[in-house]
Amino acid sequence: MKYWIHTFLIFYSLLTLCQLQPFLNERDQLVNQWVEFKQGEVMGVIEDEHGKPMIAQLRFFDPDGAIVKRIQSNEEGSFEAVLDEGRYTLEISKGYEYEIKQLPIEVQNENPLTLTSISLARIMDWGAKQYISGDFHQHSQFSPDGRNTISEVFDANRANGLNSGALTDHNTVSGNDEWVTLAKDSNFIAIPSQEITTKQGHYVALNTTELMDITALETKNDVEKMISMIHEQGGLVQINHPGRQFSNLEQAALFDAIEIWNGRAMPPLSDQTGVETSFSYNEISKKKWFDLLSSGVKITALGNSDNHDISGGSMGTSISENKTFNEWMADGWYNGNPRNYIKVEEQSITGILDGIKQGHVFITNGPLMDITMNNVSFGDTLENVVDAEISYLIASNHGNLQQLNIIADGKVIEEIPLAANVPTIGTVTLNLSPYHWVVFEVTSESFEYAISNPIYLK
Repeated sequence: MKYWIHTFLIFYSLLTLCQLQPFLNERDQLVNQWVEFKQGEVMGVIEDEHGKPMIAQLRFFDPDGAIVKRIQSNEEGSFEAVLDEGRYTLEISKGYEYEIKQLPIEVQNENPLTLTSISLARIMDWGAKQYISGDFHQHSQFSPDGRNTISEVFDANRANGLNSGALTDHNTVSGNDEWVTLAKDSNFIAIPSQEITTKQGHYVALNTTELMDITALETKNDVEKMISMIHEQGGLVQINHPGRQFSNLEQAALFDAIEIWNGRAMPPLSDQTGVETSFSYNEISKKKWFDLLSSGVKITALGNSDNHDISGGSMGTSISENKTFNEWMADGWYNGNPRNYIKVEEQSITGILDGIKQGHVFITNGPLMDITMNNVSFGDTLENVVDAEISYLIASNHGNLQQLNIIADGKVIEEIPLAANVPTIGTVTLNLSPYHWVVFEVTSESFEYAISNPIYLK
């Protein structure tokens, strides 16, 4: 009896082992794959052309051109990244006024790659033209959908070449003290702000520290009271992404600014063929703004990133036959994309707010412009104009510019070809007597784009 029991147990064990063997083999394969999975370190130092350590942005691309990682160097210019073994392209940049440098690198296990003294030169200085760059719609962990600390958002702003920025967390001002404190010993102008998120719409209260009570914002009269309260604090009010959510355009004249370009959607290019509405609402916002201008409403257009995550990978997979859209998707979402360039009389919060109120602003995700018409610029008014001399300087560190469009009363009246790789300087004289406002637009061979606020004609 014991013999048969013993034999049965041996047979059962062999049978069980045979059934488990495929699973054991699969487990061993997974373990072996895990053991063979190797990573390596890349480290280095970024400096400006004078050898001074620089905080900058670094992006790592795989051989197919996809973004693998986006990081920033620190105050000492140092950076360190851990990547899978393999070949990459490392891109170093700092916004739109510095060169963009690309280096091929190979990451190896147990053999750290050290890149010392990578120099990044400033090739344009729009500050010398009294412009200051700023992103006035950004989020941190104080927003329910924000991912980063205040310090991380602050570093991302400077790494991307911004001179100023607003922290606009949803219905809270809790992060503003830290935001302003971080900027005290730097050249960065930190503006305390908030995003007022309601069923009526979303608004940025720029330069405010007193929390707005959203429970009181139910009617149009309540919105007017909100605007008055913000103005009493010395702040400005922006309508956020009106192409996505804002229906009370008859109240637009009460606001100081309108966000015609939100970084969570494609730039407001004229060709949105094949692009889903969820990614094309900036073009709708721009058209609403044009309608307001043509109705006599003067309101400053702004563009901001609305960023919630500084890691800024791809926006998603390519989902359109529109090549420009797919390129924009692959480029990712980051602080300062897009951004505003405000012409200021002083480098301060007051100077920025005054520049916005006066409309001395252009918006861009790359191309830079400096344009005058009969010696006045964006936001100014010209009276009794017939023939106007327009002087322009257009430049880009991306190197793929296409043309400058001159738009009068919502229609393109002149197209000026631009050199792709070097700044374009020129003048053109146009008869503008039939028109009421003029906007300037720069296009490129891809998704880089810029648009100005109007010069008004009386």
